Amino acid sequence: MKLWRHGILLCAGLISWQAAIFAGQGAFEKYLWETYRVSSIDTEATTDLVAQLQRETEHVLDRPLLAPLRLSFGDIPEEAYWLYYEPGRIVTTLSYAYPYVTRRQQDRIRRYVHTLLSHPKHAPYAEGILGPTDGASRALHGRLIAEGRYITYQGPCPTLHVLYGLWLYGDRTGDWAAIEPYWERVKKRYRRGLEEPRLYGQMGAHIAMARLAKKFGDLETLGLAEKALSADLEEGKDLTRIAERLKRTRFGYFHDPRRRGFFPGDCWIFLDACPEILRYLKDTQKDEVLRRTAALQARYPLWWLHQAPYFTRWTGDESVGITPEAIGMIFPVERWIAQKDPSELAVYLRSTPVGVGDCYWIEALVQSIEAFGHLNWERVD
Repeated sequence: MKLWRHGILLCAGLISWQAAIFAGQGAFEKYLWETYRVSSIDTEATTDLVAQLQRETEHVLDRPLLAPLRLSFGDIPEEAYWLYYEPGRIVTTLSYAYPYVTRRQQDRIRRYVHTLLSHPKHAPYAEGILGPTDGASRALHGRLIAEGRYITYQGPCPTLHVLYGLWLYGDRTGDWAAIEPYWERVKKRYRRGLEEPRLYGQMGAHIAMARLAKKFGDLETLGLAEKALSADLEEGKDLTRIAERLKRTRFGYFHDPRRRGFFPGDCWIFLDACPEILRYLKDTQKDEVLRRTAALQARYPLWWLHQAPYFTRWTGDESVGITPEAIGMIFPVERWIAQKDPSELAVYLRSTPVGVGDCYWIEALVQSIEAFGHLNWERVD
């Protein structure tokens, strides 16, 4: 009798597990459980790009954990501007780079991420954001300068996208054992993030958490992430509804009447979007996405050239020049939605990173390399 009851319970558990895993079947199932794989990359066409990626990766690995990147393109010191303040943001970048660096660099990336995951401020599950002096300088001159108002004066900073980097790290390295000890803290960070305004960039966290939950056998979190993704993508069928969320984040700064005309399209909603979410946007709203990014490109034709001398009020009221966020907003759309030819994408990399660990620029470099290969969407294990 006991064995019979045990068998019934076991079968019920398996049925529940299957139901949870396939709960996402339907409109959004493929975005949740399929990821892209690239094969047969043209090594001759990408030789210089790979060499450049390896150099930029080495610059990151040669420094301690990095502080946010400080930019100041105006003549008022207190109007400094900051990027990469999200704890653990660099994990996403290093994970994208991982397959294309040397074996030695791969070993160093794993050690670097292990160190980061154990750090109370730099781990992706950490509370809040990094302060201006939390880490080594990203500036090429190496000095750590903290002068200027910090990014928080503009409003709350969306940061949930860093959780996608955790899944990406496990997927590309196979080093799931590095993540599992921190799973409870990661879940706590995710639940806290569900209370924050989420743009398309942050929606990738739902995908990451569902996949990690499946990997670690956590049915409750799997169901929560699948439900949150469905809700966000359902609302996200209307770009204007997600653009409204901008006003409750630091990006509301760019809605100020003195700045509004410099930033057409509200393209901040695409910043930090993962390939799965960009695939969703291509399937559902391709024309509107391209219209919005084209408006920004028309305003800044050399959007890929850092510090191009456009009058923008981007990093301060009288500042001149655009930041790496332009690449973060536009390049992934060019790659995944417009699906530009790889030779066109490579042209955008004629610019240069603004500093060490320039995440948007390095990730664009990886996407250029991968564009020279064969793309296929495959089911996640």
